Amino acid sequence: MTDTPPNQQRRSRFAAFALRVLLPATVIALALLVQFTDPQFRARIRENAFDQLQSFAPLPYRDELPVRAVAIDDASLGGIGQWPWPRTVLADLIDRLTAMGARVVALDMVLAEPDRTSPEQVAAFWPKQRALQDTLRHIPPHDQVLAQSFARSRIAIGFPIEPVAVSATLPPAKARFLGYGGDAGAWLPHYGGGLASLPQLTAAAAGSGAISLEPGSDGVLRAVPLLYQVRDTLYPGLGLEALRLFGGFDNLALQVAAPATGKVPGIVGVGLGENAFLPTTPDGQVWLHFRPLAAERYVSAQDVLAGKVDAGKIKDHIVFVGATAKGLGDNIYSPLGELIPGIEGHVQLVEQLLTGDTLLRPAWENDLVAATLLLTWLALWWLLARLRPVWSVLLTVAVAAGLLGLSVWLFAARQLLFDPFYPALAVSALFLVLMVPRYLQTEWEQRWIRDAFSRYVSPNRVKHLQENPQELALGAVCRECSFVMTDLEGFTPLMEKYAPDMLANLLNEYLEGMIQIAFRHDGTLDRIVGDAVVVMFSAPLVQPDHAARALACALEMDAFARDCARRQREQGIPFGRTRIGVNTGNVLIGNFGGKTMLDYRALGDPINTAARLESINKQLGTHICVSGATVAQCAGFAGRPSGRLVLKGKTAAIATYEPLTPEQMGHPNIVEYLDAYALMEAASSGAAEAFRQLAERYPDDPLAAYHAKRLAAGERGSTVVMTSK
Repeated sequence: MTDTPPNQQRRSRFAAFALRVLLPATVIALALLVQFTDPQFRARIRENAFDQLQSFAPLPYRDELPVRAVAIDDASLGGIGQWPWPRTVLADLIDRLTAMGARVVALDMVLAEPDRTSPEQVAAFWPKQRALQDTLRHIPPHDQVLAQSFARSRIAIGFPIEPVAVSATLPPAKARFLGYGGDAGAWLPHYGGGLASLPQLTAAAAGSGAISLEPGSDGVLRAVPLLYQVRDTLYPGLGLEALRLFGGFDNLALQVAAPATGKVPGIVGVGLGENAFLPTTPDGQVWLHFRPLAAERYVSAQDVLAGKVDAGKIKDHIVFVGATAKGLGDNIYSPLGELIPGIEGHVQLVEQLLTGDTLLRPAWENDLVAATLLLTWLALWWLLARLRPVWSVLLTVAVAAGLLGLSVWLFAARQLLFDPFYPALAVSALFLVLMVPRYLQTEWEQRWIRDAFSRYVSPNRVKHLQENPQELALGAVCRECSFVMTDLEGFTPLMEKYAPDMLANLLNEYLEGMIQIAFRHDGTLDRIVGDAVVVMFSAPLVQPDHAARALACALEMDAFARDCARRQREQGIPFGRTRIGVNTGNVLIGNFGGKTMLDYRALGDPINTAARLESINKQLGTHICVSGATVAQCAGFAGRPSGRLVLKGKTAAIATYEPLTPEQMGHPNIVEYLDAYALMEAASSGAAEAFRQLAERYPDDPLAAYHAKRLAAGERGSTVVMTSK
């Protein structure tokens, strides 16, 4: 092999560096960029992972928690009437809840318009009915009745927020916020306005809280904000406001971490009193750890008004009042796949704030993902360089399984939300960019080795071993095969006369042509010995027509060798003729050697016979000598017998033939040779004269001259005992 040019070597080194270093480094950089910038698709992967964790270990229902929901359900609408109810009904409901011991009543509703059933509203429809006007004038307005009910109770009234500015007046902020460490509003999304209830109602209420929930783009509620920045005012969510009133606190303490503190910047949490601290996400939200929807947490508003509810379910409770009737309340999905009323989000939030079961994302998540990718890269690089690829596969699976196990353990034991899906996908991508180039490189190397190996071993042998690797073992079988032996006359003297490099190129060109011919006939290259080539047929694959293939191969080799010699002689190089021997017989074929080295070889006398036939051409003056065993299996064989030869060291004679083309078979010299050979084979006295005349008429026929000389010396018949190899 020639050396690769320097620029190609540099390109190869750079390509290897790019595949082994730059490509995985790029994958890691992109994965970390996505992890740190958190685009929407990354958030969706994380949210889906959190949903699976919630489904794996949801919170159990705990009846002892002081939280209850009064549902304006279908039964209540059927018993009391369509919504909205008269404010007097709501006042009666609130008074009953207060009388039953409710410590806080949180209204998940908006009462922004006057009650249309109120006396003053009804009087406006009957301006000429003075008696009715006087009667209605003595009945207090319903909104006033409800406001008075608010004043007798501890009410947290909700209001929805709007993303854009609206002209409606905001409710008064009842909670006071004390900030520590920075401005909490800087970390909150800003809203343009909100829709408040009637001023007399908001003034009478003990607290105001935002009721807008923010499910994801897929409609699933996963987190609830504790704080809202509406215009220039900071409001608590309805759940936090209810909890503040429940504890009797006037102030809410906001802990903020500045970027320079070394912590994750943003809101850290909300403090209630001296001992209660509610941790949040940097933007003031709380991830909910959902429990399945529990009917035990709900009572019907109709049952409360009818006095059918046990006071123990209400006493000292935070009671949320909201709509759950079909088509009336807002419905959202929980991570557990349940369709829940909007009030359920506030209820579950307060439950978790009371128990401290709220979920948080670990602050070290990004660091863990970065460390995992870098360490996995190093480990995969080491494994791929030293061990089989299966270990890299096992490592990748182990890392992914470890991330999943860590996520489940953190969720169940530490109430931390860690997404294992994205880092597992990133690790898998890293594995692929490391493994695929290595696989392609291995394939390229194997292809290169296969191609190189095919230069030493026949392609059909390489292909057969690829398909039957079990045959790469010691052992052999007995099989009938055909063999072609070639040898180039006079090449050794050329080595003393011409430059070695010139002769090497000449020999390589010659051998390349001979080997290609052998491969075209699906022969197996047994060996090359100097300028000699040995080809076998029906090994390793059985070829029923192996004799015919061998003969066709020999004829094509002879034609090529004649043309090659002619071209070289025209250039002044005395290139000799090529002698070819062909024989067929049973041999022992297989792998021989030991553990150190295997040699695929055929052993047996037919191989030696083929070699002897090749050498016999030198005495007979022929180019090709084919045994009768081969000719017997070649239907339509065209050629002439060259004699029954007893090879040196043998006792039995074998029939030999010189193959010819069909055109040559019609030439006069061949026709006359066959007649003379028939006389010789019959041991006729006229055979010697026939061959003498044949040799005189056709001096360019060396085989005729050989028999003429032999018969003239007194030999008889077609059997010839060879005295030399």
